[in-house]
Amino acid sequence: MVLKAVKWLNRKLSNIYYAYGLVAFFALIAYCNSFTVPFLLDDFGSITNNYAIQKFFDIAALWKFYANRIVLYFNFSINYLIHDNGVEGYHITNLLIHILNGILFYLILKRLFSLPYFKGKLLVRYSNVISVFAAILFVVHPIQVNAVTYIVQRTASLASTFYLLAILCFLNYRMRDKWLQLLLTFIFTVIAMFTKENTITIPFTLLLLELMFFLKDGKTSPLKRILIFLLLFATIPIIPGTNLLLKGYSQSDPDVTFKASTSMDRFHYFYTQLNVILLYIRLCFMPLGQNFDYSNDFPMSLTIWDNYSYIAFFILVLIGLYSIYAMKRNRLVSLGIMWFFIGLSVESSFISIKDVYFEHRLYFPCAGFIIFLIGMIFYERKGKNKQRYILRNPIITFVLLSILLIPLYTGLTLHRNYIYSDSIRLWADTVCKAPDSDRAHNSLATGYLNDYDEGKKNTEYLDLAELEFKKAIDMNSKNSTAHTNLSKVYLLKEDYQKCITQARHALALTDSEYAQYNMGCAYKKLGKTKEALKAFHDGYKFNNRSGFIVEALGETYHEMSDYKNAKKYYEEYLEINKRFDNKEVEEKLEEVNRMLSK
Repeated sequence: MVLKAVKWLNRKLSNIYYAYGLVAFFALIAYCNSFTVPFLLDDFGSITNNYAIQKFFDIAALWKFYANRIVLYFNFSINYLIHDNGVEGYHITNLLIHILNGILFYLILKRLFSLPYFKGKLLVRYSNVISVFAAILFVVHPIQVNAVTYIVQRTASLASTFYLLAILCFLNYRMRDKWLQLLLTFIFTVIAMFTKENTITIPFTLLLLELMFFLKDGKTSPLKRILIFLLLFATIPIIPGTNLLLKGYSQSDPDVTFKASTSMDRFHYFYTQLNVILLYIRLCFMPLGQNFDYSNDFPMSLTIWDNYSYIAFFILVLIGLYSIYAMKRNRLVSLGIMWFFIGLSVESSFISIKDVYFEHRLYFPCAGFIIFLIGMIFYERKGKNKQRYILRNPIITFVLLSILLIPLYTGLTLHRNYIYSDSIRLWADTVCKAPDSDRAHNSLATGYLNDYDEGKKNTEYLDLAELEFKKAIDMNSKNSTAHTNLSKVYLLKEDYQKCITQARHALALTDSEYAQYNMGCAYKKLGKTKEALKAFHDGYKFNNRSGFIVEALGETYHEMSDYKNAKKYYEEYLEINKRFDNKEVEEKLEEVNRMLSK
């Protein structure tokens, strides 16, 4: 009875529109409550406060801001052109990219199952239902939330789009020998590399597919194969080459082009990543206890003997050896394992990155996990007379497991999106799971502060914000953001001397127009206009595109009856914010113009 239902479903899903529709439907259900999730953490620096994306098609500004991710930020600039800082448009775009990736994953599985290696296998007979259910698992898995709902991590999902397109085009080329597909493979590879740096691994993934499924096809000459992969691997220097072009060669650190802005020793990073990868694997199998940010809280391993890193290393080596062993029995298992590790290889190896853990790094590797799962369910063993599977009815097992996991994963994803939907709720959850993270405490405090600013004028919010900012500073006295925000709390509490003190602490650590603004406002409240003006001008030097600094300069000169300078800064402010309603500043400018005309 169950088998008949599976056969019927498999026939129905031969219609690609049904397949695409199901993938899109489940993705929409899983993320239906994500469209109002606010901007978080790096969203502000990359989107809301990023002047490079605010002028459409300003390629020079985008290149200067982040050359290696120019495709991503061009994509954000389109969003900004249409939606300004309205989060809904960004979330819709992220979800559409996620749905597209689910469909691409479905198409890749369909291509794989049509290869000669799988001829006569059960996977081929039920390829429609297997591919669709696998794609649905990919789009509803809760580990994907960080790459879909956290807006700036479109970098992971969009890079995966081009990564998957490169794989799909390569498979099409190897099956049909059409040079257009090979050309598209190269194009998508290059685009991917200008979306996120970890796509430097694309040639390795394509080589893996070649060695697994096409090495003995008898159609491609060795010379042709070597030439193709020489050209593919020639794309790898794009990322370090771009960095070299922009930053120059660092004799003191020749590896600077492969290293993010962190002082962490690369071996310390690697030893720590051994435990991080085990956590990633656990989250793939059992996505419980997810955490948005482990900044400064994840146990660091300075040697391989710290935090049982040597045990993690041993386990990972065993998994790697098993992937080689499984090559003879079931290459799908090997492909899934190697896909997973290749996907993590850039961010979880020796290239030290500021944040040792982030769930969006599992976005592309998650597809490898699902391939591995399929391979294990359809694991084969050879009998004397006929082929047998370890499981008695693997297709029924796969379908029933999918029917169990899809609603479970969807529910967990909905719950995770619910947590993301309120910044205080998200950061309270993060603080609970990473109590030693100064960034988490700082962000929770910022949530309280923002709620106060946005109309909830409850002094309890200011008290809670002050408490959390102090905790962040106690954990990391060099947290300049916490000092800056604490100065704002004191400004709102009308404790102006403490505001100035905290702003100075922040400025001793970094240049900050926000700290200068808070300090300037405090000086104005104390009647020290000269000092206030200096603070605002210093902030202007740091960032002459900050509307609040420019407006503060205009208002201060206006109050001093220096109408010429007031006019200059009011006009500057209106130019910066010309896409918004500026009635109040326009009225002030009219008043200044009247005074100048007398």
